[in-house]
Amino acid sequence: MEKNNAEEKKTENKDEWYDEVYFDSDQDSEEDYAGGIGLMGQQKKEPIVKRKKKIISNDELLYDPELDDKDEEWVTKQIDNDSSRTDDIPLDDKTDAILTCPMCFTTLCYSCQRHEKYANQFRAMFVRNCHTVPGERYKVPGEKDESYSKVTCETCGIQVAMLDEDEVYHFFNVVATGR
Repeated sequence: MEKNNAEEKKTENKDEWYDEVYFDSDQDSEEDYAGGIGLMGQQKKEPIVKRKKKIISNDELLYDPELDDKDEEWVTKQIDNDSSRTDDIPLDDKTDAILTCPMCFTTLCYSCQRHEKYANQFRAMFVRNCHTVPGERYKVPGEKDESYSKVTCETCGIQVAMLDEDEVYHFFNVVATGR
């Protein structure tokens, strides 16, 4: 019985400290040797005693190893909610990018389509964290009936898009992440 307890303590103690080779880089460096004067002006190389380093738990590191999976589920849900495309389509085909504000990186859109001609422009129907500026309407020269409203980021106020009369947002001043 006492032998079994001693083995458990040894196992527990081993699990509390990193193995000596965990931080070993397989290269000698000047830090590995204490300075000193040797024969004929050479430094005497005395190995420094390496301290054991305690293994830090995920809680102490404020790390959740399952959080990436939870975050991916949340983003997938946002894309599904914002997507007007059918559920039969794979997730990668539901959006061309996730759009964020270039100034404050607030998320503006999870489901959009890239412009065919201009790679840095996108259009979307469902947006968040942005609003139109009341009273500001713009007309494109040469188009009689078409007018656009200015769209700004709610967080920082920078212009990120224009809204047409069909209520389609045309993003041009955004950071696109994803594909």
